[in-house]
Amino acid sequence: MIKKRLKFKNICYAVLSVVLCVITVICEKVNLSAFADTADGIRAAYENTNVWDNLQNSTLGGNAFNIEDYPHKENGKPQLISLVEFCYSYYADKQSDYGLYIYVYNPQDLAFDTDTERNRIQLKYGKSAYDTYPLKFLNCSNAAGYEGRFYKFKIAFTNNQTRNILNTVEANNRVYEISGITLCIKGVATEYTSAQKYTYTGYVKGYGSELAESDTLICTVDGFDKYIELDVKHTFYRPQGDYYNGEQSQLNTCYFRVPNKYFTDYGDLSKIVCEWFEYFTKPILVTEDNYTYNKINSLHGADTENLSDDMYFLFNVFWENAKSSWFSKSGISDWTSNYGYEVGDTFHWGFLWLNGTEVVHENFDNFAAVFFTGGKPCEEYDIDGEVLKQKLLSNSSYLGGEMLNDRYSKYLFEDYVQNGYEYGYNRKEINADEMQEVFWNITTKNLWQTIFSGGFDVETIYDSKKAIEKVTSNDLTGSDSEIAGSLYINENDVSNLKAECQKAETNDETVVLLRYSTTQYMCAPCTSTYSSNDKVDGGKTLVKTNCENWGNNEFNAYVAQETVYLDFDIISLWFTTDGVETEIPVVNNPTDIISGVTPPLEEDYHNEKSRNIFLMIIALIAVILIFVLFYPILSPILGAIVKGLLWLITAPFKAIGNSVKRRKLKQPKSPELNGNVSPEEVDSYLDSFDWDSVDWSKLDGKSG
Repeated sequence: MIKKRLKFKNICYAVLSVVLCVITVICEKVNLSAFADTADGIRAAYENTNVWDNLQNSTLGGNAFNIEDYPHKENGKPQLISLVEFCYSYYADKQSDYGLYIYVYNPQDLAFDTDTERNRIQLKYGKSAYDTYPLKFLNCSNAAGYEGRFYKFKIAFTNNQTRNILNTVEANNRVYEISGITLCIKGVATEYTSAQKYTYTGYVKGYGSELAESDTLICTVDGFDKYIELDVKHTFYRPQGDYYNGEQSQLNTCYFRVPNKYFTDYGDLSKIVCEWFEYFTKPILVTEDNYTYNKINSLHGADTENLSDDMYFLFNVFWENAKSSWFSKSGISDWTSNYGYEVGDTFHWGFLWLNGTEVVHENFDNFAAVFFTGGKPCEEYDIDGEVLKQKLLSNSSYLGGEMLNDRYSKYLFEDYVQNGYEYGYNRKEINADEMQEVFWNITTKNLWQTIFSGGFDVETIYDSKKAIEKVTSNDLTGSDSEIAGSLYINENDVSNLKAECQKAETNDETVVLLRYSTTQYMCAPCTSTYSSNDKVDGGKTLVKTNCENWGNNEFNAYVAQETVYLDFDIISLWFTTDGVETEIPVVNNPTDIISGVTPPLEEDYHNEKSRNIFLMIIALIAVILIFVLFYPILSPILGAIVKGLLWLITAPFKAIGNSVKRRKLKQPKSPELNGNVSPEEVDSYLDSFDWDSVDWSKLDGKSG
């Protein structure tokens, strides 16, 4: 019985201590005189107390808490009303009680999403830089008529982050600056401006000096105006080039307006800090065939094996073009099917050296999304990024299961990202002098490759752009296509950029481009076919049909994969003048960056007529040079060839001449002539003489 009484007494002390701690941090005065046996008991007890009870009889901002000051507002925005520093101590053995908590006023009585780490706070402590940290929901007010009016969150630091705070803040002057809080409602994250500076001095009794006989904890709250609210917009750029392995460079960019006063007061923009979650989609199918679309779309991103057994589908995606064979197309095909192929199966059609195709199967299980062109040729059909986003969200809602960032099914994304990038959470500090690189491919054919209709050479051209760049009026001259090509942005976004620049000019602002990442967009032609299960013929008919269609360039679909950036958020802008850096926190809503889908590039995009003429000229010059260098060797051969050609050309004419001469020699014997023959008689005789009758071979050349 004594043990039970002691246990009950300790629990009472723990609860009392927690309540007093809460009153201390809000009211700035109280005497904390009781502690639980364990540190975990104190903190857990405090976290379990309801926010409504914590606020009663407290003081906020120097004023006694009055519920009338926090009415329901139809258009009101959530507000941070208090940051609680719980049991700070400079003694290492007492620091396990330490924590930071916030109280939020919710004027619309909205139901915030609570089981998520997307609720975040952006703050700095001491002399640290701004960063974001998850908010763990503890509870909300449940009093009648005030349900959900107030929320209580714990800032969920990692152990390393907690240690860093304790080692960084000044023990006698602990400063926490909060620029904004991000809260989610039905999956939509919104950041709300806070701009509050909390300065804590003194200690709760028992956490400061062991000789202290009372609490000395005091909190002062100040507002600040050194922050920027940004309206961030996004674009992307895919340079034109030649189709090669389905690879296409993609430059990812955002742009926003910055008040000019920050450039005037703090210097050039030297660094931008941002964060996002990075993932790579499963293949996205765009098809001309309505039947195929309906069947695949009905899966909502699930495995193609879930298709009904009455019809078998096969999709061949040719990532590689024919770069090695001069006489035929041969390639490697990724594929997906509801027919039971084995990964690595190989099929041969015809002879590879004549007109055959080798197809090596590498399985992918599902499509993240599928779109129907409405019968329009797929090479002319693209998908808007917002349309793709809604399709991914819809499929994710249908699939369920493990979610990425609470709303995208993990099954719609690969379990990897491209080489050199981080899967999941990324935090980047991007300096103004950094460069973002883009590339495009040019495939060329030499004279022999052109003659034999096969093979090509690939030249990869690289270019780079500054990571941070101001947009000037000179950048906006020319057509939309020229502006897009100069700034490396999507042509469809040029009008939006111009509108932002117009707003900036009106509001004394400057538009800034932030090129934050370069990735590879994968897009390749696809042939698809289907067959009833009684005619599938071991799958060979499906493969053969697709291969023949591919050989005839009869593609009826294309497949694409791209990198997406979820909850993209700019944390701060850094300005520098005379070597002095100034950090300005940023308030902006996290955004899901999902770029549009565009058709595959054309083969030999840059092999234009002018370049072909140039190659022909080069080839002619090469032939002349070869002739000059090897003339001594080639001269006898060429001489014999010329004589032969002359003989062939002149032989018919010689034959005709000889025939004429033979006819004139066959004339009758001439009559006796005397010396009194006139010229007229001679001419008459010559005209009547049968020259063909003369045997010219018997003449010795001596007779007259």
